[in-house]
Amino acid sequence: METIKLDDIPNLVRCGKLTKQQACLQIYTIVYTNPGRFGILDMDEDLRSDFLLKFLQKKAEPLLDNFDPEISLFGAYVYYSIKSAAQTFKRRATRLKSYNSLFMTEAMTYYQDIMEANENDVTQIASPTLSFSNTNACEQSKAKPEQSPKYPFTLVQSSNEQQQNEIPQLVYKQFFQKAPHRLCVADSRQRNIKRAILILALKSAWYIGDQQIQKVSSICQLPEKILNNSICKLKANLISKAINRRTIEESRNRAYAFVHNYRQQLRQKDCNKSYLDFLQLNRKLEFQHQNWQNKTNMLQNGTARITPTNDEIGKIVGISGRIVSNYVRKLKTMDQSIINQYIS
Repeated sequence: METIKLDDIPNLVRCGKLTKQQACLQIYTIVYTNPGRFGILDMDEDLRSDFLLKFLQKKAEPLLDNFDPEISLFGAYVYYSIKSAAQTFKRRATRLKSYNSLFMTEAMTYYQDIMEANENDVTQIASPTLSFSNTNACEQSKAKPEQSPKYPFTLVQSSNEQQQNEIPQLVYKQFFQKAPHRLCVADSRQRNIKRAILILALKSAWYIGDQQIQKVSSICQLPEKILNNSICKLKANLISKAINRRTIEESRNRAYAFVHNYRQQLRQKDCNKSYLDFLQLNRKLEFQHQNWQNKTNMLQNGTARITPTNDEIGKIVGISGRIVSNYVRKLKTMDQSIINQYIS
C-alpha cells in the first residue's frame, strides 16, 4: 500500500481519494507509529492508546474541517493539536488516578466503622435518620436467627380477620383504629410505639432489608407480605431521589478530590510557579472547598435523603401526613430504654 504523507491528507480528502473516515484512520496510524514526532513518547503504551482512541473519536474529523492551508502545513497543525490535547488528557488522567487512590484509601479506612454501625442499626431505631438503613448481605448472612418475642398487647380483631389479612387497606385500618374501650397508660404507650415503629420502617423503605422487615412484622403483629408490598410500593417512587442523591455524592467526591489535588500542588515547592500561579491555585482550592462543603451539607441535613414523604406513607396506611409526622416526633422524644423493651 502506498505511504501517505500527513501533509497530503487534506488534499486527498478534497479530491475524493480518501473519505473522512479513511483520513482519520491514516492520521491515527501515523501518530501511533511515530509517538516521538508528536511529543507523546512520555506516555506509556496503554495511556497512549487510550489517548489516541479518544483523539480519533473526538478530534480527528474536526481537524480536517477546521484546517486552513494558508496558515500552516497540516502536519504542523496536527502536531500542535495533539500536543495541546495530550497535556489536557495527562492532567485529567493524573487527577483521576489521585481521585481513585484517595477514595480507595478512605473506603478501606472506614469500612470497619461502617460494618460496626450496621450491626447496631436496629437498636438505634429512634434516631432521626432511622437506623434501618445500611442493611447489607454481609450483615444478614452473619446475623443469628431470632425468636419472635411475645407481647402482652394485641389489637382488637374482627371475626373475619383470617379472610381479610391479605388486604392492606383493611389490615392497616384495623392497626390504626381506635380501641373500643379506654386503654391503660402502658397499653396505650405500647400501641403508639408499635405504630411509630411501622411508620419509621416505611420511612426507611429504600434501605430496610428482609431481616428487619421480619422483625417489624413481628413487633407490630402485621403480615410480613403486606409490609413487604407496602415497602416495595414506596421504594418504586424513590428512584428519582436516589439518582439525585447519587449525583450529589459524585459531585461532592469530585470536589473533595480537587481540594486534595490543589492542596498537594500548593505544598509542592516548584520554582517554575509564579505568584500568579499560586493565586490561581488558591482560588480554585477555595471554590472547590466551598462546593464540597455545600454538597456535604445537602447530604447531612436531609435535603437529599431518600425517604418517602409523610403524605405518601399516610396514603399507604390510611392516615393523614400530619398524624404520620406526630408519630415520628413522639418516638424521637421518647426514652430510649422504653423503646428497647420492644425492639430488643
